[in-house]
Amino acid sequence: MSKLVIVESPAKAKTIQKYLGDGYTVLPTIGHIRELPKKDAIDPNNGYSMKYIVSPGKEDAVKKIKGDAKNVEQVILATDPDREGEAIAWHVADIISNAKFEKPDIKRAIFYEISEKAVKEAVSSPGEIAMDLVQSQETRRALDRHFGFSLSPLLWRLFPSNNHSAGRVQSPALRMIVEREREIEAFIPQEYWTISAKLEKDGEYDAKLSVFKGEPIKKFTFDSTVLVEEASKGLEDSCKNGLVAKSITKKTIKRSPREPFRTSVLQQQASNRFGFTPKRTMQIAQSLYAREGGGLITYIRTDSIEIDEGKLPSVRSQVADMFGDDFVQPRNYKNKKEAKNIQEAHGAITPVDISFIPTEAKKVLKDDELKLYQLIWQRTVASQMKDALFERTSIEFVPAGDESLATFSFSDQELIFSGYLEATQEEVTNNKPPLINENDAIGFNGLIKTQHFTDPPPRYNDASMIKALEEKGIGRPSTYADILSKLTDRKYVWLRQKRYEPSDMGRLVSNFLNERFGGYISDEFTSNMENNLDEISSGKKSKEDVLNDFWSPLIDTVDQVSDVVTRRDVNPQRPLGDHPETGRPVFARMTKNGPAVQVGDMDKDEKLEWAAIKEGQSLFSIDLEIACELLNRPSENILGYHPETNEPVIVREARYGPTVQLGSKEDGNKPRYVGLLKTDSIEEMTFERALDYLSLPKELGVDPESGEKVLVTIGPYGPYFKRGSKNFRGRKGLDPFSVELEEALLSISSSKGSGALKTFDDSPIKVVDGRWGAYVTDGKKNASVPKDKEPESLELQDCLELLEKAPAKKRGKRKSKKAAK
Repeated sequence: MSKLVIVESPAKAKTIQKYLGDGYTVLPTIGHIRELPKKDAIDPNNGYSMKYIVSPGKEDAVKKIKGDAKNVEQVILATDPDREGEAIAWHVADIISNAKFEKPDIKRAIFYEISEKAVKEAVSSPGEIAMDLVQSQETRRALDRHFGFSLSPLLWRLFPSNNHSAGRVQSPALRMIVEREREIEAFIPQEYWTISAKLEKDGEYDAKLSVFKGEPIKKFTFDSTVLVEEASKGLEDSCKNGLVAKSITKKTIKRSPREPFRTSVLQQQASNRFGFTPKRTMQIAQSLYAREGGGLITYIRTDSIEIDEGKLPSVRSQVADMFGDDFVQPRNYKNKKEAKNIQEAHGAITPVDISFIPTEAKKVLKDDELKLYQLIWQRTVASQMKDALFERTSIEFVPAGDESLATFSFSDQELIFSGYLEATQEEVTNNKPPLINENDAIGFNGLIKTQHFTDPPPRYNDASMIKALEEKGIGRPSTYADILSKLTDRKYVWLRQKRYEPSDMGRLVSNFLNERFGGYISDEFTSNMENNLDEISSGKKSKEDVLNDFWSPLIDTVDQVSDVVTRRDVNPQRPLGDHPETGRPVFARMTKNGPAVQVGDMDKDEKLEWAAIKEGQSLFSIDLEIACELLNRPSENILGYHPETNEPVIVREARYGPTVQLGSKEDGNKPRYVGLLKTDSIEEMTFERALDYLSLPKELGVDPESGEKVLVTIGPYGPYFKRGSKNFRGRKGLDPFSVELEEALLSISSSKGSGALKTFDDSPIKVVDGRWGAYVTDGKKNASVPKDKEPESLELQDCLELLEKAPAKKRGKRKSKKAAK
């Protein structure tokens, strides 16, 4: 009996084909194969039925699946074991079921690791598609489409540029980042001091003041220099003849291993340990899961911490083999709540084969893959090992001159049994305590008085953001990477020093959404909606039940807001005070070219003067003094006069950024402009450097193959090469002033033929270097690559998302030829 097996990725298809052998054909879908059209995709008057079209670039994949399905007796859908995988399986089944040929038997196979044993077991006993899970995925898709398609156009109308979007989960995440920024701005540091004694016996060590005049020391006991100096005088007098050890206690403390990884915790740990973004972590984890030749880890999207019972004996055996029987501690981790869906029903992320140790993995894995695999391996092994044990020694000292005046405390710990730390190799405090007995005299070497100030709450980083989203029930671990990527792609937040800071535009958009649509982006609403989706997947609610409560009320709210809110309402002028020289009011506001400060009140039709706010400054926190410095800065600066034309060479802030300009309109000629590289600034621009810019485009030589001249110049996307009428992108960080012909020819050579910067196996989608910059194409539709994205770094899913958002190509109207007169 011939069978067709459907999976998602080409690499997985090759591996599974090898496992199953003759009698089976394995084909990949390469992700989703159908999507919602731009218009009339969901019919709320017909039970929210959804219309689908074949995704751009997937026509060949669908054709191949239908062609092969026609010639087999059974189709086994072995897509990923989660909501999205179940939806892909249903779409494939639906396409085959509606095809015009005799229908094969269609089944669903689920496995959580790509190993020969797991795949063969799943394929030998397939089941049915979980329609409740499909309904849950469809509901999520409908919710996200309705939310985004309803609110995003409103943002386009109210805010500069049409690059805005609102999202059911994205917008609450942005609100959290903005709220944290407000907390930071409102924070007032508080002063406090700590006092320690420098002691000496069997080495030097510090003991912290813990009791003073019979009162325990609290954080703000000493909140001024005066109080510290008053206390220090008495302490130094009473300690000048040393201190006495009065109390010595020893206590064994244990430290237990953490449970095996679920998706969100893996993302947090990879961020803390290696600086990986959630998106990067999931990319690496996917490569380990679906590795060609056999997966190395189990399925990567899971809310479970449980290890498959069939794997536990091998994990414990591995511990005994590597560290000895004394280190084995059988543990059975259980989820805190009953699994609501398939994403929770399978186990934690663990190695497929625990005997494949990191030192062996190092021979076949790339650096980042090894880091993540080792992290997962260590966490899994450690989960079946004994606690680490420490002996903590605590000593209290009192002044020899007045034992009732104060107590100084010292504590340290020594590792006495390493336990699971043998596997994780974590750094821990491990110090031998000083050899001190009760009533020993201790030498005194002075006081240490340290001033502190309380810190504001930190901005979110990847790890803390994921933790906060999970705690609030916003989104799913599998969506966290996309949420944070969208916020940075839209420039609603900046990632500075690996922490998220809202942009001025991000704050304005968030303020508007919170004020007008607060009920839809609150923690409670978003969390309840996730619970509703889980209840659909478990069969307790229907798609119609959930969408009825959401659909019409959102439409009504959008209509009401659209009727009354204007651009001025969402982008108010923030008054900073009056200009000290002119007395005119100064404001901070968002302009169509970005955040700026202005002199004059636009509401009173005054003549306005403005200056762009520099990077790192914010219109929400800028003050009058800094605003005046910006306004008083010359809008243009004449650096000198061109040695050949005698025209002024000017550096200035133009509409689209800092620019070198040759000539001026006052001379009656059209000036020439060249934008500055990001590595240069107006303030540091010299006359010589400006001439370098004006020397562009610069001829580098002749291409020996074509005989055409090769030039280098600067465009909107940075430096690029030009040969004849074609443009070729240079490497990142290219210096157009020092580059030589050889490098240009190399870039041209690598871009020949299709001009593709990147292609994908079995997919017509490619990233192309075009005349006006990089773009993604599937042959029928093009989408520009955002300026902040490196074209070569785009993954297939990124390209699909860009194409989905891009407008359809407009067909030009044919002009009728006029009859000859």
